[in-house]
Amino acid sequence: MNVAVVGAGPAGALLAFHLARDGALVTVFDASHPREKPCGGGVTAKALALLPDAPADDPLPGRRVQQCRFESGDGDAVDIPLTRPVVVSSRLELDAWLLRRAVAAGARHVAERVTDVAENGVTAGGIIHPCDVVVGADGAGSLVRRTFLAATPPARLTMAAGWFSPGTAPMVVRFTPGLAGYLWLFPRPDHVGVGICAPLAAVPTRDLLARLEREVARSFPALANPEEGTARERDSLPRSAPGGLGGATVAPPSSGRYAHTIPSPSTDAASIREIAGDRWALVGDAAALADPITGEGIFYALRSAVLLARTLRADGSPRRYPERVLEDFGADLLKAAALHARFFAPGFAGRMIRYARRSRSIRDVVGDLVLGDQGYVGLKRRLIRTAPRFAWENARASVGPGPKLSAGSGGRR
Repeated sequence: MNVAVVGAGPAGALLAFHLARDGALVTVFDASHPREKPCGGGVTAKALALLPDAPADDPLPGRRVQQCRFESGDGDAVDIPLTRPVVVSSRLELDAWLLRRAVAAGARHVAERVTDVAENGVTAGGIIHPCDVVVGADGAGSLVRRTFLAATPPARLTMAAGWFSPGTAPMVVRFTPGLAGYLWLFPRPDHVGVGICAPLAAVPTRDLLARLEREVARSFPALANPEEGTARERDSLPRSAPGGLGGATVAPPSSGRYAHTIPSPSTDAASIREIAGDRWALVGDAAALADPITGEGIFYALRSAVLLARTLRADGSPRRYPERVLEDFGADLLKAAALHARFFAPGFAGRMIRYARRSRSIRDVVGDLVLGDQGYVGLKRRLIRTAPRFAWENARASVGPGPKLSAGSGGRR
């Protein structure tokens, strides 16, 4: 089988790795690789388990983080210990590492931009490259998706904006009142990803960045926006639509602000069933396989690559791949889409944080959500099972001193 993979991010590189190991002829097309990508870069234990083994002379790049601090807009905060570490990586380094694994397994990397796509081949560098299957791993603005399907609808996109700052910080998630989104600090090995997100078109990107600047200046002044980020640069960012490769306006750690979109499925299973045909398929962000609540996409990118590789190995066609996604993790993403409005309803985040401060059982639930060990489909049942213990812990906390927390101190400790 001859497979053309458009895009060398985590989904495309891991797919190429598996297909090349299976003996397929695989070519990965990406002219901009390696590149930095504006996202947190958190790789959970579930995602780590999907990665190839690291050679002794080429270890997986990243920083291990074993605690996440959650804050509400009204000053409540709680530190959630993680039973297994999250590895936070620069996407430039993580993506390059994965592509090296794919090439070592026998895949070919063509550093040319794909300009045209058809079921029997792709055009890159003015040359037509024939193939049996075309796979879109080319991000939120996927050319392959637009060719065979349609662009992800704006209602299913989240806008993320922020910058990279030198230094270090704890891992922090702060829910921001008035936005169906949150602010984050993700410490990478040599800098911190600082960002904020909200549904696309709900807030102009410049206002989203202004909100982030105020929050950071107040609580994390050491991570204030680099001097390179000027007002003129901010005004040039998209107000309600993505731009650049894969729907992103990308800036490396030293060059100011960034903005990009995160695509997710809707509550309708058709939004997942549509991601493949007889001779084409989509993985990762191109397939809009990100968590509608958290925006986390690395695990789903990697897992979708594994599922597509298995489907092509078994069937020689990607036709049954969408059903395998639904059976594996798709139902959980659909449930997340259904819960989105409730999760970001006024007061919900504050209650969750206050409950977690008082109850270890609730802290365990939140930690498992961060790690991806607790899905949305079974979340209600787990909370019901947790209720008696939570009631006891809450009552004990009401009469005792309770946990000593520096609420609202964030990353200044």
